[in-house]
Amino acid sequence: MPEHTFCMIKPDGVARGLTEEILDRITKAGLKIIQTKQLSVTPEMAADLYAPHFGKNFYPGLLNFIISGPVLACQLQGEEAINHLRQIMGATDPRQAQAGTIRGDLKEENIFTADGSIKNLIHGSDSPEAAKRESVIFFDK
Repeated sequence: MPEHTFCMIKPDGVARGLTEEILDRITKAGLKIIQTKQLSVTPEMAADLYAPHFGKNFYPGLLNFIISGPVLACQLQGEEAINHLRQIMGATDPRQAQAGTIRGDLKEENIFTADGSIKNLIHGSDSPEAAKRESVIFFDK
C-alpha cells in the first residue's frame, strides 16, 4: 500500500531555481507528487514545523532560515515514500551526502547561512506521524 509523506524545497533551493530539478529527481525515483504549494513560511508555521527541535542550540537558525524566502511544500505518495525520499535527499549535512543524492549533487560551495545554519535544499518527514503533522501545517486539513 502506498505511503504518503511531506517534503519541502527550502528557500535555498527555490532561490537557486532548483525546484524543477528536485521535483524531477523525486518523480524519476518513483514517487508521485500529489500536491504542491509555493508560499512564504510564517514564524508560527516555522515554530510548528520545527517543534521537535525546540530548545536545541540550532533551533533559532532553523527558524530564521526557513522564513528567509519562499518554499515549495509538497505531498508525495509511493511505496515506502518516507524512507525512499530520505534516501534520495541524502545526508542532512550536504558535505556528507553521497553523489547521486539531491543534497550531494546540488549543494552550494558555501552551505552555511550568516548565522551558521546549514543550507541543505530540502526537508523530508522522518516518520508517518511527522508526515501527517507537517502536512497539516502547509495544506488544508
